[in-house]
Amino acid sequence: MNQSKKNDPRFWALWIRCGAVKTAPAPCDQDIFHKGEPIALLDGRSNAVEKWVQKVAKKTKSRVDWHYSGGVAQVLHFGDLESRQRVEQAIINMPEINDVRVIQRLPIGSSGLYRKDVTEVPKGATAGFMDPVSGKQVYI
Repeated sequence: MNQSKKNDPRFWALWIRCGAVKTAPAPCDQDIFHKGEPIALLDGRSNAVEKWVQKVAKKTKSRVDWHYSGGVAQVLHFGDLESRQRVEQAIINMPEINDVRVIQRLPIGSSGLYRKDVTEVPKGATAGFMDPVSGKQVYI
C-alpha cells in the first residue's frame, strides 16, 4: 500500500463505506456491565454479535448488552424477571442468525464469565473457567 494513503482519513472512510473495513461496536453499557446478570454465551464476530443483541433488545423491549470474556461473547440482561423471560424466549427462538451461535443459555443466578471489577476472584487464583455442568465459574 502506498504509504501516503495509510494516514489519509479519506482513504479509510472510503474503505469503511464500501464495507471493506468494519468499525468495532460500542463498548458494553457500563450500567448493564456492572449490574446486569449473564443470560447467554455466544460465538460470533463482534459486529454480528452486536446486531444479534440489538435485535433481541428491540424485539423484547429489554436492556441487554454484551462483552467478550476469554474470546466468548457474554450477553448480560438488566431488568425484572418478566423482561428476562422475554429475552430467554427470544434466545430460544433465534439461536443461530447472522453468523452468531448460542453456546449456552445461563440460568438465573449464574455468575457467568469473568467481568473486571465485578467478579470476585479468590486470592491466589491463576486461572478461571466455567464448569459446563453447573454453569458456575471455577478458579484454580
